[in-house]
Amino acid sequence: MTANDLFFQRKQAAAVLKHGVLMRYPPVFATMTGSTSDGGRVVYLDGYAGPGRYEPEGDETIGAPGSPLLAVRSATTIAQWSRDLHCIFIERNPQYAENLRRVLNEEANAGLNFDVLKGDVQDQLNEALALVGKSPLLTFLDPFGTALPYEAMTEQLMGRDSDLKTEVLLNLNLEMVWRIGGLLTGKESDPERTKSGSSATLERIDAFLGGDWWRETFTAARESKEPGSAARAAHTVATEFCRRVLAATGFQSFSVPIRRRPHHPPLFLLILFYRHQAAPYQFNEAVSGANAEWREHFRQADLSEDLERRRNEEDPDLFGEDLIVTMSEQEANSIEAKLEDQWVATITTNITTLLDKTSALRIEASFADIYGKTLGLAREKHLRRAWDQLYDAGLVLKRDKAQKIRRLTINRVI
Repeated sequence: MTANDLFFQRKQAAAVLKHGVLMRYPPVFATMTGSTSDGGRVVYLDGYAGPGRYEPEGDETIGAPGSPLLAVRSATTIAQWSRDLHCIFIERNPQYAENLRRVLNEEANAGLNFDVLKGDVQDQLNEALALVGKSPLLTFLDPFGTALPYEAMTEQLMGRDSDLKTEVLLNLNLEMVWRIGGLLTGKESDPERTKSGSSATLERIDAFLGGDWWRETFTAARESKEPGSAARAAHTVATEFCRRVLAATGFQSFSVPIRRRPHHPPLFLLILFYRHQAAPYQFNEAVSGANAEWREHFRQADLSEDLERRRNEEDPDLFGEDLIVTMSEQEANSIEAKLEDQWVATITTNITTLLDKTSALRIEASFADIYGKTLGLAREKHLRRAWDQLYDAGLVLKRDKAQKIRRLTINRVI
């Protein structure tokens, strides 16, 4: 049994946020881009599709849906908006590919367009792009290990004509980078690993990152040898990777950290590569909602552990489980409200600081600066609250509530 098989036996905690994004962003992408395509056709390409479902857990009779099922369910939703989402799935494992085809045939509504290509994504990419044609394309790359080689991603996917709407969503495995980086710094000691094996491993990540430049970057960032320095070094490599993609293709990036538990170092970066200025704003909306689900997931997990501990105690609990659950929900609501108040305060401060330097602040162009540290956490409703508070304080002009806020400009009162 491979590590990849083990992964699909049960849904990983980190997948909660990733799947929350996948449930939200593809429909937005299809809505934004499908208005100008032939027949409203939009393509979603998953390069590492997997078997379609995770293995059932606990009392489940059916496993949690994987990313392909989330995509086909999105297609059903999108259809009511006169959009035709064509899903293309690539899976190297023959058994997984057959299982995926069976699961999709069981789940997909009649008339849904999807293809399952069996083989490695690098080998199948030309066939997939032929199926895409000139339609808008959102590609999701979530490999177990290194992903599509750099040249294939930048030249074949991002190298499509600039008039063709294209975005790439890459789940970059930071843990893989810092573990393989250990081969460079002597922190990865495996007596069974041969010199040639280490070399092949390093060459695979060279191909993924677009050369061996990352080796020096990682080693330099790792020099402090302090706790957590390997994770920080991996993040430094990811940042430089995104900069190089921008220089090579013109695609900007928006990164979302994915952690196993709150306050842990990120194990992955979910990176959206995009051209259109509206993309990061809309992607942030999806990420914010997914992050709320992620926090709730861990609250429920902690509550379940607490209830189990109480059941195993010798002394009976003075409080019934229903009361404990109710108290937990009330506490969670209180915590969420405090978080939202903090985000609004941060956005308010950021807007005030930015307007000290200019009289007008176009939201779409200044989106990242407006949100600042709340990126991926706060969303449009918090921006509205911040703007309204500044208006009530007499510092900015009133927002036009009839218009989409991302297209508006915040004007300072002169």
